[in-house]
Amino acid sequence: MQLLGRYLRQGDEAAVATLVDRHQADLLRTAHAITGEAQAAQDAVQEAFVRLCRDAATLVGAAGTRSSVGGWLCTVARNCALDAVRRKRHAPLPEQVRQPTPPQGTPADEAGLLWAAVARLPELERAAIVLRYRDGLAYDAIAERLGKTSNHVGVILNQAVTRLRSDARLAGISP
Repeated sequence: MQLLGRYLRQGDEAAVATLVDRHQADLLRTAHAITGEAQAAQDAVQEAFVRLCRDAATLVGAAGTRSSVGGWLCTVARNCALDAVRRKRHAPLPEQVRQPTPPQGTPADEAGLLWAAVARLPELERAAIVLRYRDGLAYDAIAERLGKTSNHVGVILNQAVTRLRSDARLAGISP
């Protein structure tokens, strides 16, 4: 909150640049896990920082009730990413859907099938799977990014894995 206060009181743009440097990578990872697209993720993160600057006075004024700027940014970026996914649902589907990149060490043919199935999961399940298995995040970190509890993340991951196991197109892949 100190950096945000410096920006608000002194117009210190370097303070905002520090906040961007500190939080951008995590926000991009979270937004990308939700949207599945780099450009949509970048747009969501950019919107989060624009809102941070716009709402700086409110945030600094409520500093006693909010624990961190990072948590607020994560919530805003997540909501912007979810909004992008909702808008995309109403648009015609592109001919080719971008697939999440598989973790290293996965055989290419199995990885293609598996990550194609992951791309077909509902957005929350897809985001949880990508953050856990591609990015290697712990349940607590996933929970913070998705605005859920750690226990709820476990439920979401369980549902996603169950859905993947029941996918007939994945029958030949070893667990």
